[in-house]
Amino acid sequence: MKRTPKDEAISALKVVPVPTLGMCVSTVSGLYLFATDSKWYGIAVTVAAIFTVLVGMATPSIIQEANKRAKARHRYPY
Repeated sequence: MKRTPKDEAISALKVVPVPTLGMCVSTVSGLYLFATDSKWYGIAVTVAAIFTVLVGMATPSIIQEANKRAKARHRYPY
């Protein structure tokens, strides 16, 4: 029963949807603001770091959900 990155991503969206989406959106907006040489990119990067810490704190439950998902996909669980 191997977990794929897709399993972990889906589990992350099920367990902590707001921090996961916040991390993705603020990272992309931070990169865009950095590319356009805006002075606001630091705020977006700080928000992304905060959301990353929140997702990191939820990592054990994300791994647990990914394992459940992988076990459910397996035809012969034992």
